[in-house]
Amino acid sequence: MDVSIVPILDDNYAYVIQSGGLVGVIDPGEAKPIIDYLNDRDLTLDWVINTHKHGDHIDGNAQLIEKYNAKLAAPAECGDADITLQDGVPFKFGDTSFDITLTVGHTSGHIILFDPMYRVLFSGDTLFSMGCGRLFEGSANDMFPAMQYIKSLPPETAIYCGHEYTASNAKFACSVMPNDKDVQARAVEIMGQQCTMPALLATELKTNPFLMAGNVDEFAQYRTAKDNF
Repeated sequence: MDVSIVPILDDNYAYVIQSGGLVGVIDPGEAKPIIDYLNDRDLTLDWVINTHKHGDHIDGNAQLIEKYNAKLAAPAECGDADITLQDGVPFKFGDTSFDITLTVGHTSGHIILFDPMYRVLFSGDTLFSMGCGRLFEGSANDMFPAMQYIKSLPPETAIYCGHEYTASNAKFACSVMPNDKDVQARAVEIMGQQCTMPALLATELKTNPFLMAGNVDEFAQYRTAKDNF
C-alpha cells in the first residue's frame, strides 16, 4: 500500500492511499488539495474514507464523490455510506484489508483503521503524535481502551494522524514529564519540522503521555491538564 500525505486546511492531513489499483482518500476536510494532487498524477478516485463526522474531516466528501463518482466508506455517524465501517468488521481496499476499531471519546462513533500487513494505522483524531484527541463525546473511561488497543499493535506501526499538533503536544509532554529524557529528546527532534507524519508507535510508546499512562485515572489527569494547558 502506498500512502501520500496531503496537507489541508490549517493543520489537518488527508491521506491518499493506493492499493491493488484502487485510489482512496482518508478524511478529506476540503476537496481542492485532493483534486490538485490527483490531477498532478493523472489519478482518479475510487473511495472516500472517513474516521469520524467532524467537518474538517468530511467537508470535501460531496465534491470528491460527485467529481469522481467515488464510493464512501465511513462510520455510521457520518451518514449514509456505501460501506458503513463497523467495529471488528474488516474493510477490504484493493490488496489491503483494514482492521476497523471503534474508539469512543473524541466522537461517539469515531473509528480507526489498521493495516496489519503493512503495519499502518490511520488514527484520525483519536491519537496524535505525543497527544490524543479532546473528549467531546466521551469520557476518559471511554477513550482509555483505545490507548490500550493502540499500545498492543506492533511497535514498528506507522501512525498517520489527523492533525499536525506535535509541536504543541511536545511542549505539554515536557511540562508533565520534565525529567523524562526520551520526551525531552523528542521535543528537540521535532523542533522546526513542518510535517512529523508518520509517527512510529515505538517512539510514541516512549514519548506520548496518553499512551504512557498506566491507568484510566492517570490518563484522565493528563487529558484534563492538556485541556487547560
